Amino acid sequence: MFELTSFPANSFWETAASLLEERQKVFLALVAEHTQHSPGTTGAKLLVAKECDPLGTIGGGIMEYNLVKRAEGILDRDSFTPELQTLIHRKSGPGEKSGMICAGQQTNVYYMCDPEKDSKDVNKLSRLLSENRSAKLSIDPSGMVVQEQPPNLNQNQIKLSVGDENWLYEEQLFNFNRIAIIGGGHCSLALSRLMKQLGFNVSVFDTRENVSTIKENTYANTVQIVDDFCGSAALIEFSELTFVVVMTTDVVSDVRGVLGAIDLPFPFIGVMGSQSKIAEIVKQLTKEGITKDQLKRLTAPVGIPMVSNTPEEIAVSVAAQILQYKNSTS
Repeated sequence: MFELTSFPANSFWETAASLLEERQKVFLALVAEHTQHSPGTTGAKLLVAKECDPLGTIGGGIMEYNLVKRAEGILDRDSFTPELQTLIHRKSGPGEKSGMICAGQQTNVYYMCDPEKDSKDVNKLSRLLSENRSAKLSIDPSGMVVQEQPPNLNQNQIKLSVGDENWLYEEQLFNFNRIAIIGGGHCSLALSRLMKQLGFNVSVFDTRENVSTIKENTYANTVQIVDDFCGSAALIEFSELTFVVVMTTDVVSDVRGVLGAIDLPFPFIGVMGSQSKIAEIVKQLTKEGITKDQLKRLTAPVGIPMVSNTPEEIAVSVAAQILQYKNSTS
């Protein structure tokens, strides 16, 4: 099954593409595998170039400090053979030590992008991601290949194959972290901002076009105006990956939003509201023919238990619950 990573991929690859267009070499470190307690997790990335500060992280600490120093030396070379390195985060025992004592281990892929050889592929990758299209990145000792292809939801997002004399790193470059927010008010705006910071692809739906919170929402990847909230869910791509949160302005609209989503294969459907509001929503859904088994699909009220009075506090509560759910099922 697929794994979920939270790195905002396009900003990373956009930076890499820009540097290569400026004729700068770019060193990449990609975490291909990790075990529990490792500070670097699968999908984490680090970029090092001469004319900019490092971007991203593969776990920090002395491990990353040493790697950045090494990368600066590699960037002075004419060429560099792609490399695989497994680092152990312990003081003792077998294996190459990272200098950290967190426990666990991680396997990193190192690749130096050359402007002549790799600029076209990295630019293609950045463009595809900016257009919300998916690509496959492959790296082995012979080089890098980028191909446009639809995401395969039945395969891991990142796969490392290691043989006796060769290895292959494959990554589906597509944002598997996705949230659809039905409702475009103040809480939706705050949640959009936070989920964007967490690396999610954010979609927002509302029936109102000229409200300030819709105009101010520059965090959502898409904002769609619909005639009826019931039609929102059918417009969501990759429903198997998408967390849905219903937070409209009134009970009737919440009910319409839930009705459109309840029979689609979303992993999570949350509804914002007080206990009394949720009780009324459930009552209205029952009148619409929604069964008890269907109602079990709802997380209502959405958010971890806490005193949440402001839109920002509500956003933290909802985001925390989504992250808990995501980590428990990945």
